[in-house]
Amino acid sequence: MRWGTDAVAAMRKGLDDIRSSFDVPTAFPGDVLAAAEAAASRTPGEEHIDATAWEFMTLDPAPSKDLDQAFALERDGDTIVLRYAIADVNWFVTPGDPLDAESWKRGVTVYLPDGRAPLYPPVISEGAASLLPDEDRPAYVFTVHVDPQGDAKLAGCERAIVRSRAKLAYDAVTPSDLPEPFADLSARIVAAEERRDAPRVEFPEQELDRTADGWRLAFRPRLVSEQQNAGMSLACNLAVADALFAAKTGLYRTLPEVEEHQVG
Repeated sequence: MRWGTDAVAAMRKGLDDIRSSFDVPTAFPGDVLAAAEAAASRTPGEEHIDATAWEFMTLDPAPSKDLDQAFALERDGDTIVLRYAIADVNWFVTPGDPLDAESWKRGVTVYLPDGRAPLYPPVISEGAASLLPDEDRPAYVFTVHVDPQGDAKLAGCERAIVRSRAKLAYDAVTPSDLPEPFADLSARIVAAEERRDAPRVEFPEQELDRTADGWRLAFRPRLVSEQQNAGMSLACNLAVADALFAAKTGLYRTLPEVEEHQVG
């Protein structure tokens, strides 16, 4: 679907109005950019163990540069060991400095069809902290054991230096690109979801892409690789949540019950 000139102008104004109404931040102040440049030049030290021997890889939309999650898989008997790395972005942030203050103001990265307002400057989010291939990066590594029934249990968490072996894309990845246990892990996770009566409902992705003369609206089905990647993330989150709950700590967000019209 394409729009005429008037519709394009209306869309542009509408997006600008959204930014204004919700105080979506724009450019980073100079002192924040300077603090980010200084932080990006730092080298992680003894607080991180060396985990570069683990064969991590990332799986994201092809254009992504802010790679904040990576995974490594291996078998241990009938258990699949999932190591899930989350970029240790906060290691680059010094409490009280301009970068820290700005991140508190922003809170999250805000995504709009014609761009995004990132939480951190690109030199951090797309550079020094991004889990780019063949680069040593600080991360939190969660080790999760997934049994044959798909139940996930947290076995440990540590700050580590990791090195991604590959940057895989949802629309191009093939089974041969992935570690051997990947398909089995995905099947186990789906089986566990079904036992919990919590199947995922995958609605088509709505995309608004820029073109030379405006925007193009399109819908596409969720790719299998996206669903599998989301399943790994969910399994890790459930394992961490169970561990926090058992320790009687952590913050939890509850969601309202799904109404019939939302799924029927």
